[in-house]
Amino acid sequence: MSIENKIRLNALNNDDLKIFSSLCQDAIISKEEIFYDKTKKMFVTTLTRYCWEQQEFYDKKINYRVVTGLQIKNVNNVEYINFKPKIYFYNLLAIVYEKANIFLYLSMSSKIKLDCNKINATIEDIDIPWPTKLKPLHK
Repeated sequence: MSIENKIRLNALNNDDLKIFSSLCQDAIISKEEIFYDKTKKMFVTTLTRYCWEQQEFYDKKINYRVVTGLQIKNVNNVEYINFKPKIYFYNLLAIVYEKANIFLYLSMSSKIKLDCNKINATIEDIDIPWPTKLKPLHK
């Protein structure tokens, strides 16, 4: 695996979505880059994803982030829960499928609830990863 390799994955079931969740954990989402097309039933956002998959292949003192697109199809409705008016950036904590809903759990107890009868999602790196000194910390 080289640093220039881009991830492009599809999720069609809950196990696939768990992989998305682990790859996208600690991604940064801007409220300005969230879009829902009601006509096409499609939810789209870009993430600044921390490259957890790079950790085992490269110098552990160098960390990477990459811009990644997340697309979820078959979305009947979107609900933004506990969004703060003056907060523009959130950390993505997890992506979970529960009772015909995909939840994007975010920092500050916020979440996005996507009403979908089945899972059909794609993540794709849009750019090549760039180095960053910062690594997400977990307690």
